[in-house]
Formats: sequence, C-alpha cells, structure tokens
Amino acid sequence: MPFKKITNILFDTSFLLNNSPDIDEIIKTLRHDRMQCFTSSTVLSELEYLYTMGRISREQNNRAVSRYKKAGSKNIEMPYNYLQESMTRECSLSMNSEHGAEPKDVRNDCNILTSGLNNNIDLILSEDFHFTSKYTDRVVDTVCGKTCDRFHKLCECDIILVNRKTFLAAYRQGSINLDIVSEMKPDVRKASKVLK
Repeated sequence: MPFKKITNILFDTSFLLNNSPDIDEIIKTLRHDRMQCFTSSTVLSELEYLYTMGRISREQNNRAVSRYKKAGSKNIEMPYNYLQESMTRECSLSMNSEHGAEPKDVRNDCNILTSGLNNNIDLILSEDFHFTSKYTDRVVDTVCGKTCDRFHKLCECDIILVNRKTFLAAYRQGSINLDIVSEMKPDVRKASKVLK
C-alpha cells in the first residue's frame, strides 16, 4: 500500500463549518500528531461574509473559529502575486472544463486550492465536492501542467484533497494511504455550488 507522509494541512471553509463531530475528532488527532495546520485569508473572509450575510448562525461561526484555533491553525496567505493570480486563473478555467462551474462560482475554491499549491501544503480537508471529487484531481494536474514551465516549484504537484470520511479511513499516524484515498474519491461532477 502506498503511503504519503503528511506534515501540513489546510482547512477549507466547508470542513470547519460541517456539523459532524468527526471534525472535532480529526482536529484532536491532528493536534496529537503535531501536524501543522493552516487556514487561508479566503477561508477567514468566507466565514466573515457568511456570518455577516446571515447565511450561517453565530453558533456556526463561533464553532468554525474555535476549531481552527484549537488546531493551532496559522494563516498562510501572503500578498497576492502574479504566481497565485496565474494559478487561480488556470484553476477557474479548469474547474469550468471539468465541473462545468462558472469561474465566478469557484473563485474562492481556486484561491484556497492555489494557496495550498503555492505554499507546498500536503493535504486539504474539505467537505466540498469542488475539492474532493476525482474531477478536481484533473484540475490540480491541469493547473500544475500549465504553470510548471513558468513556476518550477509547481512541477511536482502532489497535494491531496479529501473529505472527513476519506481522511478518517486513510490517515494513520502522520501518513495517508493513497489507495484508500483513490478508492473513496467521489466521482462527482457538479456545475453549481450549494451551501448545505
């Protein structure tokens, strides 16, 4: 079984907001294993926007904030630069090609994904099919393939995108079983974003 060592993890908004107690168990495990955990400015902005616009309750917002604080999560966002802008553009085009999603509907997803790629994140935890679908693996390959000649650090993209169920099944003491990840990846293609 192929295993990949994980040293750092990025949280997506959907992961932090999910109602499942599994999220809290995962965060305890990550703390126990001393994993470096990160959020991006996009995630923090999304939480603030959703709360301000009344799309999530104060309780949901507070729980999400508490979760990333318990994980000792740091903000990885650096000033927006040409590399990230170029990657985000390629991501948006590829999301449209793979999922049929309009670029404006996946802009935040692409910002989060490219932040992960740009900062050498090993794994993104998300409950959003625009991250965890097999189709999105092709998005990652496309982004890296189309930017590798300009940005050599992206020539080996091996970021893993999983939901909580896949993480719980595949993660063991700092490593992730790639066979289990591959087996459990949902084969989902959806054009629209739906907040659950």
